[in-house]
Amino acid sequence: MVDFFYDNQYARSMSEFSYGKAIVGDTLILRGIGYLNEIAGQTLRAVVRECLSEGIRKVIVNLEKTTVINSPGITQILELGEEILSTPECRLALVGVAPLYQEVFVVTGIADQAAIFAEEKAALEQL
Repeated sequence: MVDFFYDNQYARSMSEFSYGKAIVGDTLILRGIGYLNEIAGQTLRAVVRECLSEGIRKVIVNLEKTTVINSPGITQILELGEEILSTPECRLALVGVAPLYQEVFVVTGIADQAAIFAEEKAALEQL
């Protein structure tokens, strides 16, 4: 029997985060992979700030492959939304949000800041 809490691969996956970045027209798409904690959230926010300064006005964050979002990661998403909405004519969409996080996003107010879509294509078309 394997104790998943102490398995080395599990421990590595809990601390690793990466992302993909694409720009489609005036839309930035970030695709998170792994464990979204405070440092990962700060990284995403820095990318968004840079793109906003270059004229991007729509941001899609795809969380489909984000395995876990801890409390500081939730805070980073909330602050990301505040930064985006404080920039004139900017909009935020979240894609691939697990049902548990949809509930968290409603309670924290993130759902008021961002449109939530099941698929990236729909977010691109409707944002």
